[in-house]
Amino acid sequence: MSKILKRKCLQFAVYFLLLILPSQLLFSQEKYTVLLPEIDKGIPVESDQNLRIAADKTGNETAKSFFKFNFNYLPVHAQAGLLHLKLYVIPNSVVSEHSVQTVTVLKGHNNWTGNETNLNDANLDWAKIKNNKEGPIGVAEVIKNSEFIAMKLKIPDSSKFFPFFLPDGILSLAARSPEKRQGTKFFSSATAEASLNFLRKPKLLVTYTIDPYPFRTDWAQPFANSQHNSFLGWQSKSYTTTAQVRKLPNTRNEYIQEAGILIYKNQPVIFTQATTGSSTVFYVRQLNAKGAVLWSAGVDAAPKCSPLIDEQGRLYYISTDNKLTLLDMNNKGTVLFSKSLSELSNRQIGKVNNTVTLGYDGTLYIPSDKGIFAVSAFPQLKIRWKYEQKENEINGPVSLSTDESKAFFINVDQKNERSQLIVLDNLDGSLIAASDYRLGSYANDHNYYIPAPVVQDNSRVFVLNGFDSGNKLFVFDINDKKEIKTQNIAADKGISQPVIDSSSNVYFVYNNKIAKYDALQNAAIVFDGSATLDNASILITDASSNIYAIDTYNQTQKKVTGIRNNSADPDYFANSFVVDINTDAVGNPRKKLALAPDGTLYTATATHVLSITPVTVAAETTTINLDNLSTNTVYRASKTIIVEGIDIEASINTILNSGGSISFKSGLRVIKGAQLTCKTGF
Repeated sequence: MSKILKRKCLQFAVYFLLLILPSQLLFSQEKYTVLLPEIDKGIPVESDQNLRIAADKTGNETAKSFFKFNFNYLPVHAQAGLLHLKLYVIPNSVVSEHSVQTVTVLKGHNNWTGNETNLNDANLDWAKIKNNKEGPIGVAEVIKNSEFIAMKLKIPDSSKFFPFFLPDGILSLAARSPEKRQGTKFFSSATAEASLNFLRKPKLLVTYTIDPYPFRTDWAQPFANSQHNSFLGWQSKSYTTTAQVRKLPNTRNEYIQEAGILIYKNQPVIFTQATTGSSTVFYVRQLNAKGAVLWSAGVDAAPKCSPLIDEQGRLYYISTDNKLTLLDMNNKGTVLFSKSLSELSNRQIGKVNNTVTLGYDGTLYIPSDKGIFAVSAFPQLKIRWKYEQKENEINGPVSLSTDESKAFFINVDQKNERSQLIVLDNLDGSLIAASDYRLGSYANDHNYYIPAPVVQDNSRVFVLNGFDSGNKLFVFDINDKKEIKTQNIAADKGISQPVIDSSSNVYFVYNNKIAKYDALQNAAIVFDGSATLDNASILITDASSNIYAIDTYNQTQKKVTGIRNNSADPDYFANSFVVDINTDAVGNPRKKLALAPDGTLYTATATHVLSITPVTVAAETTTINLDNLSTNTVYRASKTIIVEGIDIEASINTILNSGGSISFKSGLRVIKGAQLTCKTGF
């Protein structure tokens, strides 16, 4: 066993100063999402189940369409931007070329149930213009060739957090028109789904921002977040100079699944298989930093791909038996939902054949042998759109633009052994653009290993011409004209999957050295002093541009490496630490690396979880004052951390991790709503 693994672990204590109250001070970038209706119904009911809006020759409204949308599916503390009701027109060949029907929308109460059959039902009185005090909140015109109408809704107080302008989270709408002798039919959810026109379901387009502190602190995981950019949004105020590898106990002698390690509330989550007699074979377990099991939950089979965690602490687990199970991680893994994907989708979703993605809004993007399906947030779980693949095609995982308005994935033409980048409008699944067939087949024997595009922003994505390493890194830029510009950089020995930091710098291993992408030159800036890394190394990064690599292919020594990139001098790199993994003691590490907010790195072998923690960091003493206090930040020091007598405001969520002591000066106040986590001992 190596000296590092023999080293006696420091005793450490963890204590919390935690007062929870929502902060409403800081907001993230605007994002886009879609809400499907809980109820959409035409009254009176049409025999074909379509929606209809019509009036007779006197202007008396004879048919209206009603909708009920549930905003409770949106992320916690979302704040609305714009709302648009979008309805898809069913073509009518007998309509005059000069016909124009004005459609307006009314907002009403939520007492109606969807069982009403007559427009004169008392529950629908609000849908009569004379009874509606607010009047129309949206308007659009239908002409002969209209494919859809999209009405911007003017709702009082909609710019507030959703619970304030919708106390119960429900929005009821009625679409109507008094135009004489005019009538228009629209797709309903039922008829759109029955005809496989999923994108033509009625929908509410929503833009929103969200308070990210402290609600979304550490649940997005490397290569499992919606951009697949391996970025954790926490800063580190000091960097590791020497590190140690700790083997966490595996008292049950379980096999650790290859799905990887997730992080939730700064603690690792693993997926195991029992090796001794047990009625339950497969488990999800959360550990503490010492490896003790905090809770366990049995699941039906091995994970098909890396499970996912949403911002409310719900874990999405898709098994090799094609079953979706949701666990409540805030309640010891209690099962919230479990159902086969076939049953969930009325046999639409086939066998999952690649990594599933979770959007910020809770939408699941599921690649299967029947195409890619976007499934709305739990608990609704309805198909939003479907990308139908052709014969002899297979698709890779979906990546999303940072505002989640676009979906990117690689489409492989198996017959001709070539691939292209596909870009969809994520609001309805319609095609925005497709690249030329510049990419290879991603085939290895009879299997396909298709990577996820790595998204830098809303219009630029990076795609490696290989799963974990390749000789070309393609750069695709999508412009406003829906055109794709393609560039690439090549390497003799190989290139790894790229990662992206908080400043949009793109890093990768290039010919066995760490490098950064230069957009102006379309070239790699190589750190010549870099530790030598295999070109298939896994990289992750944090908001301070610290880069971490796990090299599992090195034939002489498996290792984890830390590298610094100075944001003040973007072309400056320096090695931070290198620590070897004693494979004789623990086995070969998997190609998985996870970074916790406190700076701990985790990886695993078939039998052990390994944590990589500091022995020393660059700062011996760190003093925290108002000038350097920031949220989503870990402060570290080898000897002591001193906190001045300051106010820790409600918007602050931070971690103090000292190898020695932490002291607080007189006058310190932690304001209700702040989250301060203190840890002594590395």
